Amino acid sequence: MKKCFLLLMFALLAGVATEAQAQVGVRLGANYTGFSGSNSNDLSRAWGYHGGLFYSIPVVEDFFAVQPEVLYSRKGASVGPQDYRIPYIDIPVLAKINAGPLYFEAGPQASFRVGGVITTDGAPDITIDTDRIQRTTIGYAAGIGFNATQAVNIGVRYNGYFTDDVTDNSANFRQNIFMFTLGFMFSGR
Repeated sequence: MKKCFLLLMFALLAGVATEAQAQVGVRLGANYTGFSGSNSNDLSRAWGYHGGLFYSIPVVEDFFAVQPEVLYSRKGASVGPQDYRIPYIDIPVLAKINAGPLYFEAGPQASFRVGGVITTDGAPDITIDTDRIQRTTIGYAAGIGFNATQAVNIGVRYNGYFTDDVTDNSANFRQNIFMFTLGFMFSGR
C-alpha cells in the first residue's frame, strides 16, 4: 500500500513537472495533538510542530489546484508529567480551492512513524518501545486558510485518521491533530 501511494504521488509530480505555473513552497507551524477513542481518557493534548515542502499544481488557473506535501510532523500526547513525542513523515495530497483571499483544502494523507520518545519533567528522555505503535496510518486532512500575499499563506488544518495508532486491538485510540501553519511559496519555472 505504501509503495503504491508513493508511486502514485511520484507519477503525479512527474506528469506535471513541466507546468509553468506550478509553485514550490515551504510549510511550517505548530501542531496541537491528541487522541480520540474509548481508551484515550487519560491522554491530554500536547504541542508539537511540523515543517516540510509542498508543490502546488494548478488544474483550473487561480481556482483549483492539487497540492502534494511532504512534512516532518511531531505528534503525541501527555499523561501527567510524561510527554509522548512521536515523529512522523506525513504525505497529504490535497485538493485546494481558492475563493478570493481564502482557500479551502482537503484530501487523503498517509503518515509514516520514524521514532518516538517519552520525556518526563526533570528526567532524561526515554526512547519508546514503538513495536505497539503502527508504522503507517492512513487518514485525511482538511483546512481553511488565508492568502496574505501571493507568496505567503496562513492556515488551520485538521488531520484525522481511519486506522488505530496501536497494534493492540483492545487499545482503541486514534490521533487527531490541529495544525496552525504558515506557507511560503516560490514561483515555478
